[in-house]
Amino acid sequence: MQVNQVYIHKCYANELGYRSGIPKKAGRFLFINKETASFFPHLSKLELNDNVLINIVDQSNKIVVSNYVYHNSKTATNNQKETRDEYRLYIPSVIDKDKNLFQPDDILTFSKYNISDEIFYKLHLFSKHDNSIQYQYLLSLLHDAKKRVKEVNHLLVKLNTLKFLKKDLDIASEEKILPTETIEIMLKNQQNNFDNLEQIAKEDKKVPKDETGLIKSNNFRDIVLFAYMGKCAITRESITYNTLSNLEAAHIMPQSHNGPDAIPNGMALSRDLHWAFDKGFFTIEYSSGDYTVNVHENVKQNKIMKRIDGQKIFTPSDPRFRLHINALSYHKKYIFGTFKQIRSK
Repeated sequence: MQVNQVYIHKCYANELGYRSGIPKKAGRFLFINKETASFFPHLSKLELNDNVLINIVDQSNKIVVSNYVYHNSKTATNNQKETRDEYRLYIPSVIDKDKNLFQPDDILTFSKYNISDEIFYKLHLFSKHDNSIQYQYLLSLLHDAKKRVKEVNHLLVKLNTLKFLKKDLDIASEEKILPTETIEIMLKNQQNNFDNLEQIAKEDKKVPKDETGLIKSNNFRDIVLFAYMGKCAITRESITYNTLSNLEAAHIMPQSHNGPDAIPNGMALSRDLHWAFDKGFFTIEYSSGDYTVNVHENVKQNKIMKRIDGQKIFTPSDPRFRLHINALSYHKKYIFGTFKQIRSK
C-alpha cells in the first residue's frame, strides 16, 4: 500500500560531498530537517546516535539497505560542548556508484510503501539539467513554501498533489542489497550500546506509536541472519524454502530489558532453540576466543539439551559481529535458569 504522503528534497552541495566547490571530497547523505522527519522512522533523542536501517528502492528498483541516523550528541549527552542535532539519510555507493548521480539543485522525492508489514522508500530523481515539467512543478512547491527570505529545500506533501508518483511499487527482486558501508556506519553508531547494560535495563523507554519497532525488528533479523550466513549458530543448519525459514534472530540481552538491536546482541537460532534460550534453558559462555553452550543443570537430562551442552557455536567471520561479552554476562545473570517468560527487569 502506498502511503498518502511524499517527501521532497532539493539537494545542496555540502550534502553531496562538495568541499570548496570540489566534488567527491566526502561521502554523500541527505540532511532531513525536523519538520519533515516524521516521514521517516522515529529516532530517540536520548539514545546516542540512534539509527535504523531503511529499505530504499533505487531508480532500477533494487532494494538497497541504507542508514538513517540521528546525530544527537546535544540531546543524548550531558556535555554542553556537544552541538550535533541533525538527521541524516546516507546514500550508499550501490545507489550512487560514482558520486555524481545527484547534483546540487537536483530534486529527489521519496514515496513510502507498506508491503507485507515492511516499509519501503521509493526514490525518484528529477534533474535540474533535464528541467522537466515535473522538476518545475516540484520547484514551485518548494518556492511556495518559502519562509520570508529563507529558502525551503525539504517538504512533505500529499500524494494526490503529485499524481505522477502515484503508482504501484515494482520491486525487481525480493533480495535486499546490504552494502558494506551501511554496515560500517551502523557499527560505528552502535559502538557505545554495550557500555552499561544494567543501567540501560532500568531506563523507562517509551516506544512511539509508529512503524519504528517493526522496522528495527525486521532490520535486526535480516542483519543477524546475514552475519550467521543463514544458519543456526548451534546446529549450523536451517530449514528454508523460498523466503520461508525456521531461523530467528535471538536477542542476548532481551528486548524487554531494552537490549539493543545491534549485531553483537544477536544470534541466529532455530525456533525451538530460540525459545529455550529465551527461557534460560541454556546460555553461552565466552573463553579464550570460543563461545560454548552451557546448559542449566535442571534440564541437562533433556535429549536435545544434553546433545548441545558444551558445544562450540558457529561464530561470524567478522569479529565485530560476534557476541558481546557484556551481553552474554547479562543473559547469564538475569535470564539463565529462570525458566519463564522474559519480562521487563
